Amino acid sequence: MDSKILAAVIEDMRRREKVGKEKYNCTMDRQDLSTGQWITHLKQELQDAILYLTKLEQIMRILKNKTKKD
Repeated sequence: MDSKILAAVIEDMRRREKVGKEKYNCTMDRQDLSTGQWITHLKQELQDAILYLTKLEQIMRILKNKTKKD
């Protein structure tokens, strides 16, 4: 039996794949990209993740400073 966390991750992945199919009309089973192209896609995704993390850090700092003032 899967944990609730694992079940949630699996469901998120299924939703993500559905969005990808609708947006790009293909799945990760595609064979038209080279290894280098897959690496480039991954690098871009990780760069986006760093942007999201940085934004969240900024929000947390703002909230922390606001809490200190109250």
